[in-house]
Amino acid sequence: MVTTQRTKELCQTVRLKSTQVFIVAGTCLVTLLVSLVCIGLMTRYEVQNEVANVADVDYWKDKVAPSQKIWYDSGIEELNEALRSPSGPIYPKNVRIFLVQGVDGRDLAAYRFFAKDFSHGNTNFVWDQFPHLARLKNSCTQQIPCEVARVSRAFWAGIPLERVHRFQPDCGHLANATDNVLSVLRQAQLVGLRTGFVTTQRITGATAAALGNTNSNYECDERMPLGSSKSGCQDIARQLISGETGRSFNVIIGGGRQMLNSVVPKTRSDPVDELLCESSDGRNLLKEWRSHKLRESKISPIKFELIQRTDELESLNASNFDFLLGVMANGDLSGNAKAPSLKLMVERSLQVLKKQDQGYLLIVEQFIQSDMDKRKQLQLLNETLADLHTDQDTLTLVLITNAIYPQPILDVSEETETISHLPETFNEAEYQLQQRLHQMPSESLLFARGPKSSIFHGVRKESFLAHAVSHVLSKSRANP
Repeated sequence: MVTTQRTKELCQTVRLKSTQVFIVAGTCLVTLLVSLVCIGLMTRYEVQNEVANVADVDYWKDKVAPSQKIWYDSGIEELNEALRSPSGPIYPKNVRIFLVQGVDGRDLAAYRFFAKDFSHGNTNFVWDQFPHLARLKNSCTQQIPCEVARVSRAFWAGIPLERVHRFQPDCGHLANATDNVLSVLRQAQLVGLRTGFVTTQRITGATAAALGNTNSNYECDERMPLGSSKSGCQDIARQLISGETGRSFNVIIGGGRQMLNSVVPKTRSDPVDELLCESSDGRNLLKEWRSHKLRESKISPIKFELIQRTDELESLNASNFDFLLGVMANGDLSGNAKAPSLKLMVERSLQVLKKQDQGYLLIVEQFIQSDMDKRKQLQLLNETLADLHTDQDTLTLVLITNAIYPQPILDVSEETETISHLPETFNEAEYQLQQRLHQMPSESLLFARGPKSSIFHGVRKESFLAHAVSHVLSKSRANP
């Protein structure tokens, strides 16, 4: 009986331990199966959405010649980058737009190579590495005449070129209009973003006029018709300094002092540009800007600075300021031998704009005139972009366009001019004809990198730029 009882106890103990072993083994098996399933899903995701490493990018290695395989292997890194999924936020907090006026796709293709020396191979620009590209149509081919001011408003207000209103001589009623078109920059200001505009041209040029929501074709008072002045019209310079949009700019840097002040310093390095407008009404809009900021600072503490020389910009601790106005030349910056570099202006602008609790919109215009060294100018832009910090929460756009106009505000494009003089054009020598065709405005190229850069693809109208930027910034505010 004693033996039987011990046998029963031993069997129960063995059975209990067997059950525990079964439970542990089952748990391990389930864990292994779940891990295998997860690994399988992750592998499938990587195959469909990104390349984890170089080995994942395959080709017919055994089917190509050794000399060909060398180049296939070197191209794997570029292909790997193209297939890699973007990381970071879905929508950007900030947007930086670099507008290059005066070059096109043909120039970009030519200037990637070193002049008369191909031993260095093909040198890509920074924007060549951007993952997305769109083409913006040139609607000027359908407009006679094609006014540069209206083209700028199509870009920055999002209205098709054919719907942009021509300004009338009697524009006084527009000053208090409630249905004025808002530029994408003004929209950014209204939702609490910091804004900046930097140009190598004048801050009263066509781009600034469109961004600043001005309603004039005249950069200063000198060339305004008498009837326009009497009806209450204001020139672009005065509207930028006294208007809500212009006063709300956190950063404005460029040329155009002779439009803002009637008396300006004239030096050998910075002469007055006699081809441009010169104010003659005794104004001092720079002093007015400073006075307004002083009054504003008494209501709400702000720090601001007005600078007019390169050394002032170099020594400026820009991150300490809320507002910065830099007028660095009487005319365009190209007319001032001592004007600051594009890189310096962009660096100081970003120091002003970057605040921890606010996003920003910065628009930089590089105006490349026909007599400039285009290769050198593109290299300056390339260096500027290369030295910028690549923020994961920032959308960066580079817009390349060759829409150069011979006169400041009102003129016809080269293409429209050619079409309207076809008989004379085809009687020209072949070299002259090729040169004229090369100068025609072509479709603009828009390179994009950063959150939501994928929406910039295909062939779009000029107005698409403003629509897209407005969209991503509004979503950024809704999804911080």
